[in-house]
Amino acid sequence: MTARRLRTVFFGSSEFAVPSLRAVLEHHDVLAVCSQPDRPAGRGLTVTATPVAAAARHIGREVWTPQRLDAAFIERVARLQPELLACASYGKILPRALLDIPGMTPLNVHPSLLPRYRGATPIQSALRDGCTQTGVTVFWMTQQMDAGDIALARPVAIEAADDYGALHDRLARLGAELLTQAAALVADGRLARTPQREDDASYCRPLSKEDLRLRLDKPARAVVDQIRSLSPKPAAWMLFEGRRLKVLQAEALDDAGGPMATGLAPGTLVAIDAAGPVISTSPGAIRLLRVIPEGRAPMSGAEFAKASTARR
Repeated sequence: MTARRLRTVFFGSSEFAVPSLRAVLEHHDVLAVCSQPDRPAGRGLTVTATPVAAAARHIGREVWTPQRLDAAFIERVARLQPELLACASYGKILPRALLDIPGMTPLNVHPSLLPRYRGATPIQSALRDGCTQTGVTVFWMTQQMDAGDIALARPVAIEAADDYGALHDRLARLGAELLTQAAALVADGRLARTPQREDDASYCRPLSKEDLRLRLDKPARAVVDQIRSLSPKPAAWMLFEGRRLKVLQAEALDDAGGPMATGLAPGTLVAIDAAGPVISTSPGAIRLLRVIPEGRAPMSGAEFAKASTARR
């Protein structure tokens, strides 16, 4: 039996939320799409809509972009008499008065297995920390960040080849699927509520500029995980022959013999071979497999090695 269509308001901003927006538009009666205001972005600081706002406008939907979630805005939402508030990567904690609109179930999609990695960067954090599993959680929203009762959750294996882009897209699709399931259970009055275990909670913070610089004083595997967690955007970087080099992909070379065990200072160029430059870490070394030289397009490590050799 097809689930009853719910009167729904959707809150979301980033690319992660777009599959969830599309799923809600397909299965429910979306009364309003709410997103962060358009902001300057890129080198030219062009005023740019969020991915959610752009996707909604592309199909002719009006988008609300309030500067403040104040009483007037909350009253505007309440007048719609929504049954479901569906949220994914909106970028702000929603006020209690909004979450408490009578007759409305507020649900959020979060790309981790809560209570682990509450906060802004759960995908990057799981990759950076070398996790082999993460997941998606749909939870009942409260004013505490990512702390509400769990409605649905599903684990996802992190593959060795995954970077942020690949894992982000897989979790975004799964988030849309779980949100659809949760909304169907809301319509049927059967959505579960399982409190989170506070003792198991961990947190992640927004990325800073310093987080993008490669920590070559770490073991080779940890350096590769840092690269994976930031690829393809915003990309980790290091200095190579005095110029900034973004690194999109690398492999760990942590064998016990040969040039990997020479005790070179972290960040030292060990060799430039046909597959790509080899850089010392502590311990081990990494080979750069895909990079973006300053002012250039992305290229393979082999192409970069060839160009570097030609300059010598």
